[in-house]
Amino acid sequence: MLSSNLSSSQESPTTGGGPLDFLESVYNSKVFLVIQIIIALYCLVLVFNIIYTSFQLSLFRGRARQFFTGAKAKREEYEALEMMPGTMRILEVNKKIASDVPSNWKIGVIEADKILDRTLEQKGFAGESLGEKLKQMVPADLPEVYEEVWEAHKIRNKIVHEPDFEITQSEARKLAGIYERAIKRIL
Repeated sequence: MLSSNLSSSQESPTTGGGPLDFLESVYNSKVFLVIQIIIALYCLVLVFNIIYTSFQLSLFRGRARQFFTGAKAKREEYEALEMMPGTMRILEVNKKIASDVPSNWKIGVIEADKILDRTLEQKGFAGESLGEKLKQMVPADLPEVYEEVWEAHKIRNKIVHEPDFEITQSEARKLAGIYERAIKRIL
């Protein structure tokens, strides 16, 4: 009787199919393979959605465009601020805004807008006007000043298209400062 109990206990793990055998059979089944494929495809869709959303939120759009098109050149080093392209013209704009003549303040803002437009053109941004170039840009192209540049450009448009539009000297200084910061960030 003792020998019969030994033989039956030895046979049961191999023929009885314990929990490990069940898991192994499920793991090797075709149904589990199909589930694995579905989960893998779902993960790929999630990764694609994360990347797509990141681009839509402009987290990587500017850097990706820079990488693939080279639209923004490597920052150049200048020995003196006056050596920077456009800086001499900005100094002229600041002189106009420092004058006591209100029409010079308007001219200074318009010229600062033109300098930014030409600087963007030199850096590879296409468009007939500054507004078109700004529409192509993303905030990453002009960190910290993108929205301010848009507002300054809107005020410049009011100066050009509304003859009765008035601007104070302090407003003109502020706008010129926005344009100057944008130009320095681009260069």
